[in-house]
Amino acid sequence: MPVKRTFDHQIEGKLMRCITIAPQEVELPSYILQGEKEKGYLYDEGTLSSWYWKGITVIDGERCLYFDHLELFPFSDIATSKRDKALVWVRRLADALTRLSPDFLDLSSGILPLWRVWGVEDGKLLILPQPLGDLFSATAEEEDRYQNVSAWVHHGVHAPFSLCDQMGQLLYYAALGFAPFADRLAREDAFRPMPIACAQTQLSASTADFIHTTLTLSLTRQRDAAGNKESQAALTTFLEQTEQLTWDLASVDQASKRDDYLSIEACRKFLEGQTKRANRKIFWRKKGWIVITVALSVGAVAWFTTSRIQLALTPPYTAGMNQIQVVEEYYAGQNALDLQKMEASLAKGTKNPASMEVTNLFVTRQTRQAYEGINSQVDPNRWIADGKPALVEGTFLYGVADVEVVQQDETTFTATGTLYTPYSYTDEGEQQVQSQGVPIYLYHITQQFTVEMGKRGWYEITDIKAVNVDFVERVVVPSQKRF
Repeated sequence: MPVKRTFDHQIEGKLMRCITIAPQEVELPSYILQGEKEKGYLYDEGTLSSWYWKGITVIDGERCLYFDHLELFPFSDIATSKRDKALVWVRRLADALTRLSPDFLDLSSGILPLWRVWGVEDGKLLILPQPLGDLFSATAEEEDRYQNVSAWVHHGVHAPFSLCDQMGQLLYYAALGFAPFADRLAREDAFRPMPIACAQTQLSASTADFIHTTLTLSLTRQRDAAGNKESQAALTTFLEQTEQLTWDLASVDQASKRDDYLSIEACRKFLEGQTKRANRKIFWRKKGWIVITVALSVGAVAWFTTSRIQLALTPPYTAGMNQIQVVEEYYAGQNALDLQKMEASLAKGTKNPASMEVTNLFVTRQTRQAYEGINSQVDPNRWIADGKPALVEGTFLYGVADVEVVQQDETTFTATGTLYTPYSYTDEGEQQVQSQGVPIYLYHITQQFTVEMGKRGWYEITDIKAVNVDFVERVVVPSQKRF
């Protein structure tokens, strides 16, 4: 994993510790460094003390951050030279985070970027302030930024549980040498981590099971574990659960890579299966509209043939799903602008209140795809998972994030979530001064579904109430040029 280089250097006659920022020719964003320097924190055995950086200078052609001397090492060393004490270091980090304020942590992306955390050889931890993390992010290469930020964002996690999830990811990283969701195939495969148990490590079964369970908990169990606490306060649960765990791994000179485990049959079978599932999903996302168009054309030609009858009798892809999954797939279809997917599990005669909006946006997207070669719609779930990057000019966010489905009675379910849309439903925010970027409107939505067992043996949506929307905020997302 890419890390910032740290070294000692004499500055004005004093020994200072330095962290590289970027080559000298890279201009630093002045807006990040304006105003009073924000303090970081040193954590030492349950206590926090303020820490301040001295300044920025150029050393050997690189712009470097410098400060009073500390024997620092990148926290990513828990996968190499500090691997034998990885559990200790992760628990120290978790305890430190419980003592910090939400404003200092700035968990807008759901996680703490890895380059804000540094270990000290004497057992302390250094946690850098958010402006320095922003400085590293603004000057980093895209791949470095991905590995230190986006790779740790786990989409679909209950927000208060996000730091517990990240601590589990760090233990996974220490055990196997790579972050569980850093590979894009793992992210495409519904954030499914390769089980540690199949990797033949020396880690105890109980510890391996704990890590895997942490990364694969259902939303219901995440809510049970974290409740309504702030994300850092929920780490007390993680600390309690790991207090009795053992860690039997030795230090190594170099971290293993994902492909290194292909030599182990159990890992190879899992990774090959994951590759197939992910590639299938990518294909349908990129080329699915072509397949649908062709299928519709073939269906029109075969309208008066017996195949039409067979098609009518074919179970929907949601056959076999439970009632909550059927409702969740309705929103998955909306986020993909896939009307066929939205209505796959609708009983005959059930009206879809979002069909007109989804159809219009789908036509708009496909028209621009055909004439301009640009996919103008961005799924907000993917945008959030990628760390809320700038949007390409001409694109827009549309879809429902943070979907939560609650059963009211045997057949009635209430779904809530946050709708991201490029236009206002109720005119809130329209009078605001226009800013540079892409305006997006956020609404809290509530919608009621009736899901019943159909005559042919699978659950069907038999009624959908019109969505209730409550304005949350209007945001302007920074934009970037297409080329």
